[in-house]
Amino acid sequence: MSRWFKAATELVLIRNSAELLVKLIEVTRKELALDSVYVLKASQDGRFFEYCQNEKKLTWSVFDFNHPFSHVIRSDSSMTLQHNELLYWQENSEFNQLIGTIDILEKVTIIPMFAENKQLQTILVLHSGIDQMGSIETHQEFLNTLSVCANHFQLLHEIEMKKCSSKQLFQSLVEVEEGNKKNHMANGLANTLIGNSDVMKKLRQQVVSAAASHLSVMIQGDTGTGKELVSRAVHDLSTHSKAEFVAINCAAIPEHLLESELFGYIKGAFSGADKDKKGLLADANGGTLFLDEIGDMPIALQAKLLRVLESQKYRPLGAEKELSSNFRLVVATHVNLKEHVSNGKFRKDLYYRIYQYPIILPKLSDRIEDVELLSRYFINNYNTEHKYTVRGLHHKSLDYLMSYQFPGNVRELKHLIEYGCTQTEDGEQVIFSHIIDRLDKNLGSEGIAVLEIGIGSKIISDLKGAVKEYETNIITSRLREFDGDRAKTAESLGIPKRTLADKCLKLEIVIND
Repeated sequence: MSRWFKAATELVLIRNSAELLVKLIEVTRKELALDSVYVLKASQDGRFFEYCQNEKKLTWSVFDFNHPFSHVIRSDSSMTLQHNELLYWQENSEFNQLIGTIDILEKVTIIPMFAENKQLQTILVLHSGIDQMGSIETHQEFLNTLSVCANHFQLLHEIEMKKCSSKQLFQSLVEVEEGNKKNHMANGLANTLIGNSDVMKKLRQQVVSAAASHLSVMIQGDTGTGKELVSRAVHDLSTHSKAEFVAINCAAIPEHLLESELFGYIKGAFSGADKDKKGLLADANGGTLFLDEIGDMPIALQAKLLRVLESQKYRPLGAEKELSSNFRLVVATHVNLKEHVSNGKFRKDLYYRIYQYPIILPKLSDRIEDVELLSRYFINNYNTEHKYTVRGLHHKSLDYLMSYQFPGNVRELKHLIEYGCTQTEDGEQVIFSHIIDRLDKNLGSEGIAVLEIGIGSKIISDLKGAVKEYETNIITSRLREFDGDRAKTAESLGIPKRTLADKCLKLEIVIND
């Protein structure tokens, strides 16, 4: 059996294109006793030929004739370059880097490798001494082996490209499906985390991402922004959803009771412990533990909580044996924990242990455009619960609410709407007079706080008329102050310019530009 026939047989048994080229280089160099053998692969778009080995990468454009490879491609035939011809191509830095320092007794043979379909697959570059090389271009057995190798390379390359395309397509479909799933989950939260504002859309996306992770979640937000709603949403969308959601407010339980609530105790652990009691850590095993207002947790208990988070083990009060609990931790706070860390009220190590996935809840005043949607939601809930038919908010009521700052956030709006509903006749709308006395005038917007300015000892027999009168006076006075400038007037009153225009129309206030 010819050694070249044997080599060709070994080559066609290889099932990887990269391994095939490595083997080809090895066989060619050995059988022809060459100094160097290089293989140039065509780029995917066929515009370049590349040589890559280790960290060395050289590239030649097919359309650049300042190197010999383009000439070989155009002529569809091999080329042998003697020493004087090699010197000519030294100006091409990449070519010079490939073959190295040129000796007077060296030559280079460049052989294009075509498949049966005449498609160029690779370029073989043979580099050695003149006496060693001989006439390779007429070495028929060698050339036949290259032809076999080129056809096999093309077949392997096509198979690999199809596999790669299938893998990319599958990955794309997975990513699309995952994206659609997340969007669907986020949209599903719209019935719980209500609002069409950009900040609420972003918040729902954050909740979905947080739920998919295994990180501890820290929810930060002012009172009434919905911290427990968000924590429940994280639980419901997580892998822990089939187990319990256990919540405790660290600020609502006395310090001496908080530890026993969390860890539990055994009979006789302390005075009054007449029976064993499971703690919330046990209840939360496999599920989610929500620690609301964690900033109020006693410093001594913080150390014990940190140990639980690190080891997943805890000891009930009075017990000798440790128990295990594997839970997802979600915490919430309205205070600045960093400041608490700085002044020694909160452990630094615990802070960084729980500050893994922060979620910041927006104030209602930062998403005031959601007030109308939230109001409808609360009115519908009230109607369902009480079998009532309040027809929504009167437009004037909505205008006032849209200019209010809501220091109590969504919780304040909810209570305000519910109170307004109780003052509203069946089938009627909630009007401003039904809710005005529940507004926090000291913390609300100027447009509402000023309602009582100038009332003095005047006896009010018609609330609607009084409200209209004072609102007219305020707007008129403010317009005079700003020489009729609507934009400045609206800004000073804390209301949109459009709202100001509507009020002027309803109150019959003439605006002089």
